[in-house]
Amino acid sequence: MKIKILFMIMVFMLSIFSGGCGEQSAKDNEPQKKVVVGLDESFPPFGFKDDSGKFVGFDIDLAKETMKRLNYEVEFKAIDWANKQQELDSGNIDMIWNGLEITDERKENILFTKPYLNSGLIVFTLKNRQEKIIDKNSLVGKIIGLQKDSTGEMHLNNDENLKNSLQEIKLYADAPNALEDLKNGKIDAAICDEMNGIYYIFQHNLKNDIEVTNIFIGEKGDIAVGFRKNDTALRDEVQKTLDEMIKDGTAKKISEQWFGEDLIIKN
Repeated sequence: MKIKILFMIMVFMLSIFSGGCGEQSAKDNEPQKKVVVGLDESFPPFGFKDDSGKFVGFDIDLAKETMKRLNYEVEFKAIDWANKQQELDSGNIDMIWNGLEITDERKENILFTKPYLNSGLIVFTLKNRQEKIIDKNSLVGKIIGLQKDSTGEMHLNNDENLKNSLQEIKLYADAPNALEDLKNGKIDAAICDEMNGIYYIFQHNLKNDIEVTNIFIGEKGDIAVGFRKNDTALRDEVQKTLDEMIKDGTAKKISEQWFGEDLIIKN
């Protein structure tokens, strides 16, 4: 009788153990959720393709770490930036994570996380100048460089007093060319996006040559991740994970890898 009871107990325990293993296996085999991140494929340092054709960038690294923690498969998809709203609304992408600035117009159609960076058009000048450039008045009579057809050119055209006070305005194909001429002393100052400029200076080891001033042309803007208006659950998941990454220092490390310093907003 004792042997029979012992045998029944063993069978019962084995069935519980086997059942538990089956449930675990089923859970492990659940399909991984997938999200598609839309970006402009040529927007360093936020997102761009390297020489091998692989997507890299500051926002790419932030997004990868976020999705890894959420156990999501992530696909990065190049989109026509001018049609980003349509790409999002159509479901072709699930979020925009590529130096996306929050504006009142965009907030009408896009659900945003809290900003994790802020940036604006800023004046870069040479270090160790005899005549320091400390404000807009210091730019009077100077030669300024900026990218042609850029937001910087638009803001300068709208500021008649500043524009008319300059000795010369040199236009370049891109901001790096302007910063290179600044380094070589061909212009007195360059106007370009703060993040792009800091990235270029760090990547080319120009911290001892070029100074980032506190002179902004126009207002600074907040940068965040954008979602469809009704994707509150996904936005909240990403926000919670971003907050954790900021708190544990992961976001700081990623910023330092791309900019040489911590530029993350501590919400």
